[in-house]
Amino acid sequence: MDTTNALNGAVPSDESLPRREFLSAATLTAVATVLAACSGGGGADKVTAPTGTPNPTPQPGTSGTTLTVTVANFPALANVGGIAAVGNLGTLPVAVVRSSASEFVALSRVCTHARCDVNIQGGAFVCPCHGSRFNNSGGVTMGPASSALQRFNVAVSGGGATLTIS
Repeated sequence: MDTTNALNGAVPSDESLPRREFLSAATLTAVATVLAACSGGGGADKVTAPTGTPNPTPQPGTSGTTLTVTVANFPALANVGGIAAVGNLGTLPVAVVRSSASEFVALSRVCTHARCDVNIQGGAFVCPCHGSRFNNSGGVTMGPASSALQRFNVAVSGGGATLTIS
């Protein structure tokens, strides 16, 4: 019997494949499949949030990207202490907190622990992946995260009607 054909997936037509050769070929195929799956994706360094969306790992501020926000489009920002998810700065999800009548804070919604997208809950931020919590200025109130959410520059114009985040 030609074992080369058996290993390449061809079954000899004139005799049945001996059990030992079949098991060897099946084992080699399974190992090759696993190795191919492990080496092809390169996604082992990405963390996936419960929503199934891998989080980006860009370096903000290097691309000159800005985000323009019309405050009236986000009812939560009408009041001091209000928080709203306002969009993305490049690929980073951003939230804005109204810290006073004329001041706003823009924060990354990416957890500093494992890079999962944080949720806005009860005037603060909560990471669904490992439970880290951040206050409305981005400071850590409960780990495992040990550093604050990233802050962005905010330029206020039009008497507080428009924000430009960079």
